[in-house]
Order: sequence, then C-alpha cells, then structure tokens
Amino acid sequence: MKKVFFIATSLFFSLSVLSQEKLNTDDLIGYWKPNKQSTKLFFWKDIHNVLQTQEISEISGEELKVISIKINKTHILIKTMFLKNKWIVESKYVLINKNTIKCTVTGDGNDKIIYTKIK
Repeated sequence: MKKVFFIATSLFFSLSVLSQEKLNTDDLIGYWKPNKQSTKLFFWKDIHNVLQTQEISEISGEELKVISIKINKTHILIKTMFLKNKWIVESKYVLINKNTIKCTVTGDGNDKIIYTKIK
C-alpha cells in the first residue's frame, strides 16, 4: 500500500512540475474550446507582438470586457467583466501542453475549465 501511495504521489508531483514549465505565449495563439458550457477563448498577438485575448459567452454570444492581462512565468491571469450582469472574474490559465489549458476562475463566479486548442 505504501508503494502505491508513493507512486501516486510521485506521479502527481511530476505532472504538477511539468505543468509549471516556463510559459511560451506563442503556444497560446489560436482558438480554444472549453470542456463544458463557458466561454470561447481566443489568443493572438497584435502588430507590436503583444499578446491579446478575447472571450465570448457560449450562451449569449456576447464578448466579455477584458479588464487586465498579466503574464507570469508559468501562467496568465486575465480579469474580465460580463457586461450583462457586471460579474467580474479572474481566470488563471496554465498551459498543460500545446493543446490543453487549465483555467481556474475566481470572483463572482468560481469554476475549473479545461480548454482544448481547435486552431
């Protein structure tokens, strides 16, 4: 039983360390679809090579207002407002691999979402 616990703990730690590698924002560029009803997510770079983002509600089709974007070494923090109800959330995006992003949402709404790269 100790062996199983040790293996499971080691695997979890290894996956956590791998997901904490330095973030390359070029890997984010594209269209990302959530694993459940949420927002469609788009990343691109503008003419000054600065990362930009847009989220669109899958329910209403309305854009969320981007309040701030903060790029860290291992993740991106994006604060948005859904204008219809004035909800403000902060989303922490961690790139798991080139096709998967884990998002943790906190604020007026709380959730965990997995995004898959479509294009």
